[in-house]
Amino acid sequence: MPAGVPLVTLLTDFGTADYYVAALKGVLLSRAPGSTLVDVTHDVPPGDVETAAFLLDAAARWFPEGTVHLVVVDPGVGGDRRILAARRGGHRFVAPDNGALGAVLGDAEAHAVRAEGLFVPGPGATFHGRDRLAPVAAHLAAGGVLEELGPAIDDPVRLDLPPPRRAAGLARGRVAHVDRFGNLVTDVPTRWVGDRDAVVARLGGREVTRRAGHYAEMPAGEPAWLPGSLGTVELALRGESLSRRWGLGRGEPVELAFR
Repeated sequence: MPAGVPLVTLLTDFGTADYYVAALKGVLLSRAPGSTLVDVTHDVPPGDVETAAFLLDAAARWFPEGTVHLVVVDPGVGGDRRILAARRGGHRFVAPDNGALGAVLGDAEAHAVRAEGLFVPGPGATFHGRDRLAPVAAHLAAGGVLEELGPAIDDPVRLDLPPPRRAAGLARGRVAHVDRFGNLVTDVPTRWVGDRDAVVARLGGREVTRRAGHYAEMPAGEPAWLPGSLGTVELALRGESLSRRWGLGRGEPVELAFR
């Protein structure tokens, strides 16, 4: 990408059957001409803030500094929730203040957006993604600074998710995400397991003892656990959805016992 070209990612629950994504892009390209727009996904389940936070964290780290990340998963649209703009590690983020920024917040500098002069006048209050969030993201992409948007805050909404824990011979966590292949992505760091092969993964009243380095190593029909691409332990079934086969989803407790 040529130097100086604004880069904006989009992550929404709008799907692609309606005009919503196109309208967002129209505002961004009108207000920050020449921007490169990258679709992270528009298939977040409607209103699913936790999935949005997970996918943003998984994707944003691979973009160059200077990228603006726009998240519009906004079940509270039209209400009194704030709009948040944040900066961390050379990246800027714009989202409803509902936890959608999730893990990317960390020690980020966060501002509550009050720059109403940037907003697009709309006939209703049901599409803040187009009328408020996209103009704010465009402002940043076009060279605007966070400080112009509103006061710094120290209380952005964060998701109240239990962290993984470990003790002697055990690690406990949860299924943090189910990907489109039905793999169960946990929040247990692979580094806690290390090179051990003698590990039993327990969840949903079942046990998985086989370790695999990748999916092709798994015997057909036999689930295995493996180091995933996000640095956490995954459980999978070759060629099938393990989530569907076992009826397990996000939030399922997971225990790893080191034998």
